[in-house]
Amino acid sequence: MSTISIITNSKSPNSRSFNCPLLIARSYLADAGITLRFYTHLQGKKIFDADILFINSYIFKPFWKNSKDEIFSFLRNAQEQRLRIFWFDNTDSTWSTQFEVLPYVEMYLKNQIFKNKSLYLKRFHTGRIFTDYFDNLYQSGERETDYFIPKKNDLSKVNLSWNSCFENYTKYRYSKLVYLKHLAFPLTSRYVRSRFKFKFTAPDKPRVTDINLRVGLSHSRPSIVSHRRATIKLLKIYNDSFGKVSLKKYFKELQSSKIGLSPFGLGEITLRDYEIIICGAALMKPDLTHMETWPDYYVNNKTYLPFKWDFS
Repeated sequence: MSTISIITNSKSPNSRSFNCPLLIARSYLADAGITLRFYTHLQGKKIFDADILFINSYIFKPFWKNSKDEIFSFLRNAQEQRLRIFWFDNTDSTWSTQFEVLPYVEMYLKNQIFKNKSLYLKRFHTGRIFTDYFDNLYQSGERETDYFIPKKNDLSKVNLSWNSCFENYTKYRYSKLVYLKHLAFPLTSRYVRSRFKFKFTAPDKPRVTDINLRVGLSHSRPSIVSHRRATIKLLKIYNDSFGKVSLKKYFKELQSSKIGLSPFGLGEITLRDYEIIICGAALMKPDLTHMETWPDYYVNNKTYLPFKWDFS
């Protein structure tokens, strides 16, 4: 018999994707003598009454700027209770600003990591490998980013978790029914054996648009905006429909497109990747051979169409 305390919330798609496999597995694990207990606040009385502690990094998101010491104090307390601590970095890219927790945890798990872990010992002046590249390519004026570089000996703790695909990315994701399901899921998962499923659009559906590219240009990162502008400029000969539309029209367009192009956002993986896959279009993205993720939807020229970051 063992107990896993899970500190998490459901305030973002990444958090809900982290929660989903655990909630679905909850009743099955109970059969095997493993109890999952979910907490949304750090003050739960029984958090430390466990063998293992899973931490969704989004719980500590408000602490990083002004009250970082509270994070380390909490982790030291968990160590003193002899818990095995697993930190799940559910942020958007291969890079991380949370390596300061490495001395306190048994394992540091990310939803996408560098295949070459030694890259974590390198400092990227903009904080991400691809924003560095785009900033140098377009001279976009990215700001310098300061962050903690891990010790080489700690890299063995950095391993792969599941990625952000375990969420409802269909056009119905903002419905009241889906909202109520999210609220009820933590409770019902104790008793109901749920499955993760939704309807995909068949790839062989008639498709009239060659390439679909609906992306925003109001991104906080100037290097990302520069790359998106360059992408749009190249693709105007195939499709001149860019910018935002209603969710209904957005999905209708994707379902009638042969290819959906998905540039990088805050991370290499974006929610648009999943929307394109669900709608049955072929996924085209900047090359991802530097990255490892699971489930691995990114096998060059098999599951997606890659292109060089400079379009060459």
